[in-house]
Amino acid sequence: MTVIGIERHAGAQSQAGGAAATALAPLACTPAGDLVSVTRLYAVQRPHAVAVRFLADGETAALHLTYAELDARARRLAAVLRQHGGACERVLLLLPSGLDYIVAFFACQYAGMIAVPAYPPQAQSSAHAERLSRIAQDCGACAAVLDDASRAWADAIAFDAGTQRIAQVSPSAGVAHDADEGEGFCIGAAPGDAIAFLQYTSGSTSAPKGVMVSHANLCENIDAMARSMDCRVDGRMFSWLPLYHDMGLINGVLMPVLCGFPLTLMAPLHFLERPARWLAGVARERATITGGPDFAFRLCAERVRDAQLEGLDLASLRVAFCGSEPIRQRTFEQFAARFAAHGFDSGALYPCYGLAEATLFVTGVTIGAGAPERSFSASALAASMPLALPPAGDADAKQVVGCGVPAARHSLAIVDPHTGARLADGRVGEVWCSGPSIAQGYWHNRQATSAAFVDDVPGFAGRWLRTGDLGFIDGGGLFICGRHKDMIVLRGENVYPQDLEALLADRIEWLRRGRIAAFPVEAGDGAEAIGIAAEVPRGRARQIAPGEIVAAIAAALGEAFRYEVDLVLLLEPGDLPRTSSGKLQRSACFDAWRSGALVPFAVRDAHAPEAREAQPTFDANVPAMSYTGAARGAPQTQCALEESPHTPTSRIIAEIWRDMLDVPLPAPSEDFFTLGGRSLLAVKVAWRLRAALAIDVPLGLLFSHPTPALLGAALDTRQAEPLSARRSVLAPVRRAAADAPLSLPQERLWVLWRLEPDSPAYNLAAALSLEGSLGGALDTQAVHAALDMLVGRHEMLRTRFVEIDDEPRQVIVPLTQAKDAWHWDCIDAQHLSPAECDVQLHRLARAPFDLTHGPLMRATLVTLGLERHLLHLVMHHIVADGWSFDVLLREFAAGYRAARRGETPALLPLPIQYADYAAWQRERLAADGRAALDAQLAWWRARLAGYDMPLDLPALRDRNSPFEPHAGRVCVPISAALAGRLDALARAGQATLFMVLLAAFDAVLYRYSGAQDIVVAVPVAGRDRPETEGLIGFFVNTLAMRASVKGAQPFAALLRAVRDDSIDAQGNADVPFDRVVAALRTVRRDAASSAGSTPLGGTPLAQIKFVMHDALDVERELDGVRATLTNADASDARFELALDVSRNRLGGLDCVFAYAAALYDEGFIAQLARHYVELIAEAAATPQRAIGQFTLSEARDDDACKSETRNSDTAARDTPRAAGACAA
Repeated sequence: MTVIGIERHAGAQSQAGGAAATALAPLACTPAGDLVSVTRLYAVQRPHAVAVRFLADGETAALHLTYAELDARARRLAAVLRQHGGACERVLLLLPSGLDYIVAFFACQYAGMIAVPAYPPQAQSSAHAERLSRIAQDCGACAAVLDDASRAWADAIAFDAGTQRIAQVSPSAGVAHDADEGEGFCIGAAPGDAIAFLQYTSGSTSAPKGVMVSHANLCENIDAMARSMDCRVDGRMFSWLPLYHDMGLINGVLMPVLCGFPLTLMAPLHFLERPARWLAGVARERATITGGPDFAFRLCAERVRDAQLEGLDLASLRVAFCGSEPIRQRTFEQFAARFAAHGFDSGALYPCYGLAEATLFVTGVTIGAGAPERSFSASALAASMPLALPPAGDADAKQVVGCGVPAARHSLAIVDPHTGARLADGRVGEVWCSGPSIAQGYWHNRQATSAAFVDDVPGFAGRWLRTGDLGFIDGGGLFICGRHKDMIVLRGENVYPQDLEALLADRIEWLRRGRIAAFPVEAGDGAEAIGIAAEVPRGRARQIAPGEIVAAIAAALGEAFRYEVDLVLLLEPGDLPRTSSGKLQRSACFDAWRSGALVPFAVRDAHAPEAREAQPTFDANVPAMSYTGAARGAPQTQCALEESPHTPTSRIIAEIWRDMLDVPLPAPSEDFFTLGGRSLLAVKVAWRLRAALAIDVPLGLLFSHPTPALLGAALDTRQAEPLSARRSVLAPVRRAAADAPLSLPQERLWVLWRLEPDSPAYNLAAALSLEGSLGGALDTQAVHAALDMLVGRHEMLRTRFVEIDDEPRQVIVPLTQAKDAWHWDCIDAQHLSPAECDVQLHRLARAPFDLTHGPLMRATLVTLGLERHLLHLVMHHIVADGWSFDVLLREFAAGYRAARRGETPALLPLPIQYADYAAWQRERLAADGRAALDAQLAWWRARLAGYDMPLDLPALRDRNSPFEPHAGRVCVPISAALAGRLDALARAGQATLFMVLLAAFDAVLYRYSGAQDIVVAVPVAGRDRPETEGLIGFFVNTLAMRASVKGAQPFAALLRAVRDDSIDAQGNADVPFDRVVAALRTVRRDAASSAGSTPLGGTPLAQIKFVMHDALDVERELDGVRATLTNADASDARFELALDVSRNRLGGLDCVFAYAAALYDEGFIAQLARHYVELIAEAAATPQRAIGQFTLSEARDDDACKSETRNSDTAARDTPRAAGACAA
C-alpha cells in the first residue's frame, strides 16, 4: 500500500461536533479543475496569504512563501525549464524537502511539463543512486531541478542505458529581485487529462513504474480528501512527510495549498532525528490535521521522553491520518494512551487506505470515530477460501483495523483474484476500486498497465484498478488483511521481494538460482520485517557452515539496501513452497515454517530467545569455504521456473504463431517479434485469429500485446464483452451494382489526379526479367494470355473512375470488354544500347494515365536478345500497391504455365473484389457513425501537435520556389552479415527490423539537419481483412511517425521510442493521412505550376518517407524461363527524400534513396546514404552509444561519391527486389 486517504461520503461531519457543527467554517475545496488555474487564482485573490511555512531547522527557524511569491517564482523557473524542453517533457525533482521543492513542482505545472518527484541521491547508497538512474532512464527526463549537493552525482551518472544527458537547473534559476511581475512563463490552464506528474512507486529497481497522475485525478482526489477529513478553510496542516512520496506531496502539500489553508512543513530527517519535533510543531502551530505511516505513531509512543512532553497541547488536532503501510491497533492504542494527558483525542485517529495508482486516497473512516478495530477468526482468514468470521476464542482472534468506506464518486469491490467474480461481504478477495481518481496507467509500460488497470470487464463497468491487496467488507467498511502481490513494507517503504532475491542470487554462489524467496514476517514490535528462505545445493551444504551462509545473506542485504533480516530459512533442494506450475509461493513460506510444514536444515530467527541452527553432519575432509561478500563467478545451479500453463486462447495463439513463424510451440511469455515476427506476418496472424475466435482482432492489439499470454488475456476480455459492444466482424460481401464508391485511400489519389492529371508522380512501374536460361524459350502468346487472365480475374485492372452526381465512383468494365481494358505492346530493343533502352523504359514509365477513360495498366514486352526479355508493367497507384505486385507475379506464373498447356489456371476464386471492399469500408464507417475514425484522428492530433517545422536539409534551392519534381536515385547495399546483426538488435529490443532501420534513419537525419523533432512518412499495407490478401488494389495508408532525437540519446533509447510509437500508430492506422494533415491545418505545399513545374506529393508535415518492403518471393520458374520481378520506378519525386529498403537475394538489404533532383545533389545524397549504413553498423555494435558520438566518415569528393553509386534505373535492374508490402 501507498496511501493516505480520506473518507467516505461528502459533507462528513464530526460526531463530536454536535450543535457546534453549525459554527464551523466552510469546508475547504479546490476552486478549479487544474493546478495551474487554482494557483494563479489564489495569487490574484489572496496574494499576501502565506501558502507554506518551512521550518528550516525543524523547530522555529521559519521561511515562508505567499501565493504571490509562489506564482512569481514558479513562472520564472518555468521559463527556464522551457528552454530545455517542450510541453509534456519530464523534469526530475532532486531536491530536499523545502520551499524550493514546492516551487519546482509548480514550475513544472506552469511550464506544461511533467514533474517527476524524486529525492537527492545519497552518496552512501549505490542502490539509491541506481534507482534514481533507472527512474531517469524510464521517464526520459530532459532536465533535473537540483541543488549544489546533487550536481556531482548528476555529472557522474551515465545515462547510456537509455536516456539523454539531463540539463541541470537550479531551483533559483530565473529569480531576479527587481523582476517585473509579468515576466516568466505560464501555460494559462492545463487540460484535465494532462499528466501533472509521474509518481514512481517504490517498485522493483530493475523496472521502476511511473504512475501517470493527471490534473483531474489530483483535483478529484484532493477534494475527496478534504471533504472526508472535514477540512475547513480555517484549518492548518503540519507535515514532515517526504515530498517525493505521494502522501507527503498530495496530502501534505497539495491539499492545503490548493484548498487554501496554511501549511507548515518540516524535513523528514528532522522528524527521524527527534520524533518529538512533530508533536511540538503540531502544538505550536495549532494544527488541525497531520499524519504519517504506522511507524511514525509508534516512534512517538516509544521514543518521546517525558521531559519532551512539558507544555505539549495537542487539543487542536482534529485529524491524525494514518496510511501508507499496514495499520496496527496496538500502535493506535499506545499512541492514544501516551498522549491523552496532553490533549490528544483518540477520536482524531484516522486510518485510511489508498495507493499511488488511485492518485492517493481510496477509503477513510468517519471523522471523530477513531480507528474501527474488530476481531475476526484467524483460522478462517488463513483458510484456502478465506472468510471473515467471529473468532472461536481468544486464541483464534485476529485484530484488524478498518480503513473506512470509499470517498464520494468512488466505488469499491472485493473480487476473486482468480476468477474475477465479485465477492459478497465477509469474503476475502482482491480489492478493486474505481472513480475519477484512478490514474491513467504506468508511463510507457503497457504490460504493467494492462495488468493493474482494467476497462469494462464483465461485471465492472468503466475503469477499475486492481490494487493487489487482499481485504473484505464488513459492516460497510473495508478491512485489509494481506497482499496478493507479496510486497514487503518497511517503515512505509515498499520493498519488492524480486529485488532482494536477484541480489542474493548474484552475490551468493551457495544459493540455488530461482530458488530464493523473500517474504514479510512480523517483527517483535509488530511491524513488518524481512524473511528469506533459500535452497542450498546438497554439495554446497556439505562444504560451508550454515552460519556463514546466513551471515552472507545478512551482509549482502545490509550493504546493498541497508536492510536487516529477521528470519533466514536454509532449505534442502526442492523444499521451497511452489505452485503446481513451479512458481514461488513467497507468502506461504512463513506460515509453513511456523506450522511445521516447512522444515529447514538451518534457521536464524532474530527474535527467538536464542538463534537456532540445526547442524548437519559435515565431511571433515572437505574444507569450509570462506565468504568474501561477493559472488566469485563459480558455476551456479540453474533451476529455471516453469511458466504458467497456456490458457485455451493463448494456446490457439501459440499454435498459429508456430505455424506462421515455423518455430516450436511458443511459451506464454515469448514475444512475437523476438521469435521473428514482422508486420506482414502480424497481419496474417490477425486474419487467422479472427477466423479461429470469431472476433475482431485489430492489428495494433498484436503489437501492444506481443506474447500469447498478453494477447490471450486481451482477446478473452474482448470475447466477454456484450455483442453490442464488440466491433463488427462481418466480412465484405459481393455487391450487385456495377459501380462502387472509392475507398478512403483511393479518394486521396483521385483528388490529387484531378489537381494534376498529367503528373506521373503516382505511376507504379515494375519489370519482370524473363530469361530462358533453363533450356526453355519464352512463349509470347502465353504471356499475353496470362495478363489477359489477370485483367479478367481482377476487376481493379479494368476499372474507370468517374463522377456521378458530384461523387467519385469506380465503374468496372464488363468482362466482354476486358481485352480493351488494358494496353499491350511489344518492342524489339536488340538493336538498342542499354542506355537507349533505359530511355525507352523511362518514357513508358512516366506516361500519364487518364483515370476516367483508361486504360490503367500498360504492359510492354521488350525483347533484349534471343532468350532475354523484359515484361515492363506500369499501373496507376489508384489500382495497385506494392503488395499487388506479389499477387501479380504469383498469378501471372500460374496463368503462363496454364496457357502453355491450354488449361485453366488452378487459382482459387476470389471471395470479393476490391470494389466490394471499398463499399464495405464505407458502410462500416457509416454504421459506426465515424466514431472510430474520430477517435483515431484525435490520437494523431495529440501525437503531432506542435510540429510545423520542415526538416532543414541543405538544399540546392529555395523549397518554396517552383521546380521540376524529377527524381534521382542512389542505391547502397547492406551486407548479409550486417543485416543479421540488425535482426539480432531488433530481437534484443523486442522490436522489428523496420523499427531499427527507421530509428537509424531518424538518427542520420538528426545528424544532418540538427533537428530534434523529426516526422517521417511511413506507408503501411492497410490490408486488415483476410479477404484482401489475394487482391490487386490500393490499400496503403501513410502514417506520420514522429521522433524526438538528441545527440546524447543512446541509440537503444531511440529504438525503444520508435518501437512504442510504431505500436501506438498501428492501433490508429485507419484514418487517412490526408485527413490527419487537414486536421492539423497543414496544407499541401504546391509549387507554382508555371514553366512546367509540378508539386511534390509531400507536405510540410512529412516531406521525407521511409519504406521497408517485406520479404517476398521475387523469382518464379515458368516452364524453363526464369522470371524475376525488379523495380523499374521512374516516377517523379513524391517526397523530397525517400528511403526504400528491401531484402536482396544474398540475404542483405538494398537501400534506395530517391530524392528531388532539383533540391539535392547526387553526391550529397550518396554521402548521406553511406553515412546511414555506417551509423547502422555502429548502432548494431554499440547500441548504448549516444547518437551524437557515432563516427561518420569524412565527405568524399563528388567523383568518388558518384563512383560508388549507380543510376537508379540500372541499379534497379541489377538489384532485383519486390515492390512489396510495407513492413512495420
